[in-house]
Amino acid sequence: MVRFSQCLSLPGRCFVAGAQSFSLQAIPSTSTRMRQFRQLLLASVVTTSACASGPEIRKLGDYPAVQPLFTTPQNEKTPSEITVNLVRPSYVSALYVVPGRGAVIVYPTDTTMDTHLDAGAHTIPVRFSERPYNRDSALAMARRVAQGRARGGMPAPRTPVDTLSRDSSRVRGDSSRLGGFRDPSPGSSPIGYLLLVASPAQIPLQNLQRRVNGITIPIDDDEALSTVMKLVKSTLPDGTTLAGYARELDRT
Repeated sequence: MVRFSQCLSLPGRCFVAGAQSFSLQAIPSTSTRMRQFRQLLLASVVTTSACASGPEIRKLGDYPAVQPLFTTPQNEKTPSEITVNLVRPSYVSALYVVPGRGAVIVYPTDTTMDTHLDAGAHTIPVRFSERPYNRDSALAMARRVAQGRARGGMPAPRTPVDTLSRDSSRVRGDSSRLGGFRDPSPGSSPIGYLLLVASPAQIPLQNLQRRVNGITIPIDDDEALSTVMKLVKSTLPDGTTLAGYARELDRT
């Protein structure tokens, strides 16, 4: 039983009716509700700004030495060229890095290319040898295959045309992985990082291919990019600086 005197000492919290007393929660004031509303509004604005902030960017290695930058054409999901900007003359290469998978070289594409660029802005070609696979079609195909097996060994359904044309991961005669599918190569991944590396020494293409091709890299973004930077640097003479600039690339 709460005494009436106690209720008087707790305004807004007690209500006495006959022989019974009740404890009520204090009703938030208008100023408190407005403050909470402003906090929620601010949190939503911050979240929206973070989502719309654009692709992630990494500056790697001896970045201040050369400060390499690049931009891609706005109307190309898979760029055919990039515009490079350097503060001093350098040899450059570009790689497509897929964390958890590997990396492929997209520039240069053969040993006859002159990869030396003067300071300033230059446009160089980049070549993706594979189109990005259709993730939805590949997943749906794997699901249908699994469902067919669960129903008593039904034959695998016909592969959709868009999966055949986009997904380089289909392997004839290999039924050990998702009913004829294997993991797609890094070059066909729809999401990754485009990495530009610059050095005062030439980066030999053949040595770079031997170091990078077929190597699996960590799944963490920073560790993956750091690993590729180390692989590139291993092709250079000891003590040679190497600067990198990576930008997230969504090819879907």
